Amino acid sequence: MQIDPEKIEQSIIAQAVEEIVSSRDIYQEVSAGIVARIDKLFEESVKDRIQTVVDSAVKDGFDRSYCRVDSFGRPVGEPTTIAQQLEKQVGNYWSQIVDREGKPTTNSYGSAGTRAEWLMTKLVAADFQGEMKQHVINLGGTLKDKLRAELHETVNKLLSEVFHVRSWEDQQGNRGDRSSIDPKQK
Repeated sequence: MQIDPEKIEQSIIAQAVEEIVSSRDIYQEVSAGIVARIDKLFEESVKDRIQTVVDSAVKDGFDRSYCRVDSFGRPVGEPTTIAQQLEKQVGNYWSQIVDREGKPTTNSYGSAGTRAEWLMTKLVAADFQGEMKQHVINLGGTLKDKLRAELHETVNKLLSEVFHVRSWEDQQGNRGDRSSIDPKQK
């Protein structure tokens, strides 16, 4: 009997391949790998293309001409674009007459003005109020410090006049007041 090493080798390889392919774990790993590659390719190429198409459609939609229609589908007014309508509404918003609280009004008496004027007045008033509050606080602090210093000097002068004793602090300060050294303080 003769042993053919090539046939034995092919038989072992065929048996190993059959076991690997029939194994459920290998099939699931390969399947998951293929799905992951497809997802990655989709995300890299298709997502950018979709975003480009959406951006173009939105831009074209703002500039595309249309005509408003009534409830029966008949054209009302002149053709316009969404961009023109938005610009008109923003302009109308800021030029609308408002009352003291910023609410739209038809009454133009007294303090009524445009929404832009009302908002600027509110912003300036809030800024002014904050600045004034800070100035008042600073002024109060300065007044408090000066009052303390003045009271300290007044109390020192009164104490020196009343007690006629030259204290240790008096000697250190070389005050030229009526304090005497009699009796000496230790």
